[in-house]
Amino acid sequence: MFALDSLIFDLILPATARPTPEQFLEGLGGEEVAKKRMVLDVDLDVPQIEQEISPTFLLRKRGDRRLLVVDDGPLRQNPRTQAIVARDLRPERDRLAKLVETTGARIGRMNAFGTWGDAVVVCRSARDLRAVMLLGWALDPVMDLEGRRRGQQLSQREFEIKLASFEKRLDELDDATILARVPPATLEKKGKEILVVSTLSDRDGSWDIRKSYELEKRVAAVENFSRIPGARQTIIAPEPAEPAEAPKAAAAAPTPAPATPPEPPKPVGPPIRAVEQGGRIILVVPPERVDSDTVTALGKRPLDVLTSKDAVTGKQRDAIHQHGCGFIAPLAFLSEVFLDGKPLDKKRFEAEAQPAGPGVRALEAHLPRFGGVRVLDQGGKRWITSEISGDGAALLALAAAP
Repeated sequence: MFALDSLIFDLILPATARPTPEQFLEGLGGEEVAKKRMVLDVDLDVPQIEQEISPTFLLRKRGDRRLLVVDDGPLRQNPRTQAIVARDLRPERDRLAKLVETTGARIGRMNAFGTWGDAVVVCRSARDLRAVMLLGWALDPVMDLEGRRRGQQLSQREFEIKLASFEKRLDELDDATILARVPPATLEKKGKEILVVSTLSDRDGSWDIRKSYELEKRVAAVENFSRIPGARQTIIAPEPAEPAEAPKAAAAAPTPAPATPPEPPKPVGPPIRAVEQGGRIILVVPPERVDSDTVTALGKRPLDVLTSKDAVTGKQRDAIHQHGCGFIAPLAFLSEVFLDGKPLDKKRFEAEAQPAGPGVRALEAHLPRFGGVRVLDQGGKRWITSEISGDGAALLALAAAP
């Protein structure tokens, strides 16, 4: 793979980003630097990093890619005993910021392979910054939903509930509150949307690993979790003092509360459509419509996910109301489902999947916020479905039909 303690640029690119080789060269600072770096697609080249070493599935949206840019070679003689990287990493910080800007990446992190914590985080939103800092809480098997450390590991259900709350936790603090918790680390804004958060020394550019742990703790703000995940916390500014000679009538007059403008409707995405297999209605859910709220509704009130524009007839809706329905949807990452309390990985799927029709393999797993599902694989394309039994190939054919 590459050496322990190698310098890593860890990039998450949205599905819309298609960086060219020229953009990579520009971001890295030219061909001379690029010759000394390896560029790896994590999902294709080193999937064990995502599955076993440093999972980022909670940060990644559907279609996101994860790339590593590696400067192979250890930063320290002994990473276990040396907490400080004595090298001046400020040029690397600037290189990472430029790389995020030119490639259109959502998040860029600079760290040492095998060491938890980031020397630099470059992102386009304060929300993504906090998401990076909350990974430690989310993946820790002994920290519970409210951020308390247990004496023993969480149960599978408790761990799944915690993972399902991750997105909601990100909504609890506004951008100003998140950014106010960055110091004494440095915060720099580049252009209109690039945020560069660095723990490097201003004096010599060295990196004290302990400062990264402190930054993570401050921005994660686990101690400030809302009792109900997702409940928004706001900073209440002190009320301005009244003028000394304010007219009494004006003082007594009630101040009308400002009208709150209605939130704009959220984009729904491509339509869901209904197919039938063995007399049962199956909802074919496009990838853009799959999120935690949809998954929850599919397990309890599937009609709640449907809109007037979805390709589901009134008769089919009545049948869903009376008898329920199943669903099938594309699966972006195997780690979105669990087996024996652990995220599913390619190695285990290959070892345990069983035939489920011509050219199709299947494996039963657990989908957080829903329950038991079956993972179907056909030619490298993967789907999840609530239909545990039956002909997987026939179901995929129905899902793929126009």
